[in-house]
Amino acid sequence: MFKCLTWNLGHRLKKIPSQMKAVMDRNPNIIAFQEITLESSKIIKKILSSSYKNIVDSFELVLDQSLLKGPRRLGVLIATNYDLKPRSQNEFEIPWPERILAADIDTSNQTIEFYNAYIPPGSSNRWKKIETLEGLYKGLAKHTEKKRILCGDFNTPQDELLKHGVCTFAQKINKKGVPKLKKIFRGGSGNRWDQGERNALEGLKEFNLSDAYRRIHPIPKKAYSFVIERRGKVVAKRRFDHFFLSKEFKIKSIEYLHQFRESGLSDHSPLELIVH
Repeated sequence: MFKCLTWNLGHRLKKIPSQMKAVMDRNPNIIAFQEITLESSKIIKKILSSSYKNIVDSFELVLDQSLLKGPRRLGVLIATNYDLKPRSQNEFEIPWPERILAADIDTSNQTIEFYNAYIPPGSSNRWKKIETLEGLYKGLAKHTEKKRILCGDFNTPQDELLKHGVCTFAQKINKKGVPKLKKIFRGGSGNRWDQGERNALEGLKEFNLSDAYRRIHPIPKKAYSFVIERRGKVVAKRRFDHFFLSKEFKIKSIEYLHQFRESGLSDHSPLELIVH
């Protein structure tokens, strides 16, 4: 049995010591962080090194680190005491390779293919989001006997409805709660955008990577990990942060830790998973 925790840290440098203490108090066996930078990664590694012997970030595999600026300044990190071997970033054809970190993790009785992803938000990066989701899906849409775990901040879905399931951002939900696909979305095909989000959220189930949270907490249970506020008022709640697992894993528990977000440590709630 082991515990995993995935969390978008929200790039809050001053909060890192408090964030790391909150995480280490949970004592996860595998940690997956998103929205780290070259600067924050150094601080995170220094603090975590007292408790975790194997820490790797996605920047280490980028040959030209001068590219890591602007929208490319954000990456991901994995920490564990299990044996950890990073895999090639060439597994995924994506615009910004540092947005996905793949590793083989040996827990002593099994080897797990572990993937930590931070999908660019479409509101600020437009089609880079779909190009990344398409590359992620293409790289993982294969049948394998190996156990796999995929986690991270996917910046999708828009919503989950009892009658209609996952609603992507290329769909408009009317007042009756019925989603309708937009022909054109963000200057391109609404169908392509919808399929890009949907393949990652639902399509990977065909290849033995299913939504771990929904295995335990099916719709209509509402859930969220990110809250959008404007002028002090909540305007939307999104379940952006996910674990996808091979069916061979037996889930003991999976929950969003809202106290981390509510206390101001990040704008995302971590997702904690315990499996055996």
